[in-house]
Amino acid sequence: MKIYLLDRKQSQVDFWELYFSDIKNVECVCDDFAHFMDTHDVECVVSPANSYGLMDGGYDAAITAYFGDALIPHVQEYIRTHFFCEQPVGTSFLIDIPGSAKKLIHTPTMRVPSVIREPLVVYQCTRTTLISAMQNDIKSLVIPAFGGSCGNVPPQKIALLMRGAFDQLWTMPSSMDWNYANRGLERI
Repeated sequence: MKIYLLDRKQSQVDFWELYFSDIKNVECVCDDFAHFMDTHDVECVVSPANSYGLMDGGYDAAITAYFGDALIPHVQEYIRTHFFCEQPVGTSFLIDIPGSAKKLIHTPTMRVPSVIREPLVVYQCTRTTLISAMQNDIKSLVIPAFGGSCGNVPPQKIALLMRGAFDQLWTMPSSMDWNYANRGLERI
């Protein structure tokens, strides 16, 4: 799976490049969403979202502007049907984007737009996004800086937590114990 990490802030991209330099299938890109989509062929885009599918601000607004207003009610209907009108923070689901061959993974980083007080949500969002992509055999996707906008999580912390999620998924042990459960939490 080819993974693009996308942000408009060079400082975020610099930290991603530092933490992901050894992973061949990850490319860190400093660009805006629309220009990136016009110049890259990706199968799936990731929305950093809120629990209600209100995609009218920040990165979500860029996704909606690019794919059209039909996306919002489509996402909200899925949330209504599968999550009783409120998708839990840190969960992910994949749907088709109306009028496009592309897919969307919706992963709320927060219930409503607010500062993220527990940065481990960045780890959980990255992890469930990647699991959703793997379970649906996605070949390429673009992931934003979870918590990087109104969430106010510092760029280095975002890069560290996102890398932690990658490491967990690609280095799973044959059995789980407390040492495994507590691995790496001291550095995060």
